[in-house]
Order: sequence, then structure tokens, then C-alpha cells
Amino acid sequence: METSRRAGPLHVLLIEDSEADIDLIRTAFGEMQRSHSPVELHVARDGAQARAALASDPRIALVLLDGGLPDEDGLHWLASLKAHEDVSLRRLPVVMLSGSDTEEQIRGAYHAHASAYLIKPSDPDGLRQMVGALVQFWGQVARLPNRL
Repeated sequence: METSRRAGPLHVLLIEDSEADIDLIRTAFGEMQRSHSPVELHVARDGAQARAALASDPRIALVLLDGGLPDEDGLHWLASLKAHEDVSLRRLPVVMLSGSDTEEQIRGAYHAHASAYLIKPSDPDGLRQMVGALVQFWGQVARLPNRL
């Protein structure tokens, strides 16, 4: 697989079951698109929807994963992705988003091969800053392998 400069938008899969968090993150991504590289945000509300999205859209290059999903634990979902038979899925960067900052949760995320562990800011300004940093790093600085 070839690594190249991104020609189009950064396709991000947000796996989140909270409608309020989805709306906040979607708004923050929309605001960041005006000042950073373009982003296409895909949303899955549970692990099954996320697996279907990844199977059907090879443009997805980054996953933002909520730690608490309604149908399965986020760490379990992450571990199953990192053990997937498809190497392009195993290589996908996955950023855990959580409201918990316990050492156990953080260690568990990195043990399951999370690319980063971020605490969801409770205020909209903090969330915008976090999303801006994500878009800048994963969309402009980091080079990701193509899944196509």
C-alpha cells in the first residue's frame, strides 16, 4: 500500500451513541473545515454500524471511538478491529474519546492499540480546540496509508 498526500477530504468515522456529543462534534468539525483541510464525517452509533461503515467505505482513514458503546465495550471493539484479518483495517488509526481519565482506562486503550486517548472536553470551546488539533494533525501533518 502506498502512502501519499491526501488529494481529497479526510474521511473520519465517529463511533458515538450520544446524540448531544454527535451534534457537538459535527458542529466542531464543520467549523474546522473553514480553516483547515476538508473533512468528511461519517457517524456510526454502535459497533455493528461502525463495522458496516468500514467494510463499505475504504476512504475512511481515521476512527474516533467513544469508550462506551451501547452494544459492546469500546475497548473490545478496538481490540477486534486490531485483530481483523484485513491488514488495512488493522492499520487504521483509532483515537479513543472518553469522559474517563482513569489510569486503567488509558492503559487499556493503549494496550488495545489505540493511536491516542483523548478526554472529551465538557465545554464547546474545548471541544472545538480538540477537533482542530485532530484535523490539523491527522489531516495535514500525518501521512496515512491508502485503503483503496
